[in-house]
Amino acid sequence: MPLFVGEFEQSIDDKNRLSISASLRELINTEDDGSNFILILGPDRHLWLYPDRYYKKLVGTMKRTALPTRDRRKIDLWFAMARLLKPDAQGRVVLPEKSMERAVIDKKITLIGNDDHIEIWPTDEYERRVAEELPTLGEALYEAADRLQQGDGE
Repeated sequence: MPLFVGEFEQSIDDKNRLSISASLRELINTEDDGSNFILILGPDRHLWLYPDRYYKKLVGTMKRTALPTRDRRKIDLWFAMARLLKPDAQGRVVLPEKSMERAVIDKKITLIGNDDHIEIWPTDEYERRVAEELPTLGEALYEAADRLQQGDGE
């Protein structure tokens, strides 16, 4: 499983092509994780990219989890909106228009490495989030470190 980190400002071209940063692509072991991506609408209505084989493992875990019927219907919708994206030789993927509309994604975006997936945010919205969260980031990190030391971090 790759560990995606970093933030990368990018643009989506007129054909809705997005170049996945080489820094992020290099983290993917294509034998284990796959060479394609699964695009999903994340819970915060931003687009998330998972390496396809890793996503398949993740889905297998979800399917084994007993969910109430109403939640399964939401998961069904989530699967219906997912898309397989195949990078071209330059590492670009084409973002479906409908996915961009649902996530309110325009041409100027920021790719964010977030552990096991890559998030696609409108750059202005991401910068607003950073400005809001940055003042309390240190405090949150100290609290997380304290929980880990006490054994509550799992």
